[in-house]
Amino acid sequence: MILVYATVFSQSLSPTLVGSAGDETDNATYQTSWSIGEAITQTASAGSYILTQGFQQGFSPITISGPTNLCVNSGYYNYSTQPGMTAYTWTISSGGTITWGGGTYQIQVIWTGTGPQTVSVNYTSTWGFRPPSPVALNVTVNALPGPAGTISGTPNVCAGANGIAYSVASIANATSYVWTLPQNATITSGTGTNSITVNFGSNAVSGNIYVYGNSACGNGASSPAFAVTVTQLPAPAGTITGEATICGNPSGIVYSVATIANATGYNWTVPTGVVIVSGANTQSITVNYTSTAVSGNITVLGTNSCGNGTVSPNFAVTVSPIPAAPVVTNTGDTVHSSAPSGNQWYFQGTLIVGATSQNYVATQTGYYWDIVTINGCSSAESNHIRIFTTGIDSHPTPVINVYPVPNDGRFNVSFTTPSEEFFTISVYTNLGVKIHEEANVEVNGTEIKEIDLRPVPNGVYTVIFENGTTQIVKKIVVNK
Repeated sequence: MILVYATVFSQSLSPTLVGSAGDETDNATYQTSWSIGEAITQTASAGSYILTQGFQQGFSPITISGPTNLCVNSGYYNYSTQPGMTAYTWTISSGGTITWGGGTYQIQVIWTGTGPQTVSVNYTSTWGFRPPSPVALNVTVNALPGPAGTISGTPNVCAGANGIAYSVASIANATSYVWTLPQNATITSGTGTNSITVNFGSNAVSGNIYVYGNSACGNGASSPAFAVTVTQLPAPAGTITGEATICGNPSGIVYSVATIANATGYNWTVPTGVVIVSGANTQSITVNYTSTAVSGNITVLGTNSCGNGTVSPNFAVTVSPIPAAPVVTNTGDTVHSSAPSGNQWYFQGTLIVGATSQNYVATQTGYYWDIVTINGCSSAESNHIRIFTTGIDSHPTPVINVYPVPNDGRFNVSFTTPSEEFFTISVYTNLGVKIHEEANVEVNGTEIKEIDLRPVPNGVYTVIFENGTTQIVKKIVVNK
């Protein structure tokens, strides 16, 4: 039994077989041609009838092998079919180019077009037979992702901000999206998509955001840079510099702090009664201390659009009144201050080291005075008093009397001098505050001068008479 698949052509037997199946002597006429794919079964005696050799070499339909899903411009690809034919005719669709082969059972193709493509082959057998149509292989050529467009989102953010959204239009042929963020910024949702949300860490820095499309075929062109400015909170404020001890009610006192990183403004706090008169919201302020100013702390912190930085350490300010100028008198060579404490004695303008008691025994002839310092605040100089410590003062002492005592703030002074002299008359309150002064009062012999302090409150007042060589102290009582 001979089984032949006439798969590629038709042909008649030679010589024609006769007889019936199983009986070659039958005169019946047998089929002498076959169609493609038709199975032909005939029986013949060995050596009496033979099939033409070409039919004994019949063959089955051929196929094409090679990649069917690939990327454009990604290299050379091989396609092949069964060998053994005498001629091959390959056809490539317009998206491809045969770079090698074409007349053999193998070819090499580069694909420059995208979308559905076709590879087909026709062939001729050893006996010159050709199938009625080529064998085809369908191929899909995939494109690279397209270029990414412009990113949209928030360009100015604060360090520590969370959930900030950024997006880009869909990118052709992209199966995923690859994002690049500034340092210390992280994607919290939307990874691999065209819309993400971002958290900016407390140490995030300014930078650019990029995105590009990705697929199995590779990466598309990146988007233009999307600049993001990350603003940090102001740095902690440093130590404030300025005057810590305030006496009385001074004006124009300056306080400052070193430049605070990332700060666009400065927020100062000052004690009650202290008024910022210039430099508010800067690193250096000028203040006035009013009569109601009290001790307290000065602080400052940096500010910007994202919030406040850490406040500076407290700068403690002590506000104290200025002590009243003391009144100095003498008994012989001992000078006496009206202030019970805080005294510092001077001789001819030079500080006397260690002379801090209420009394001081003069050691040299000359002018002495006192300054009182309490809580770091110093008074004005006291009256100057001249002390003679050697020799005999031949200058007669003038006689001065004050009356009436008590009085209503108006009183008389009686002078008696041996010759012409000039006096300075000063009047002090019991706190040492000078409330009246008359200089160059001329006296020659006996003179009476009226002093009018009105209106003054009731109290005890000190009247000091000085003539350059002598100081005489009197007390009066005002009792209206």
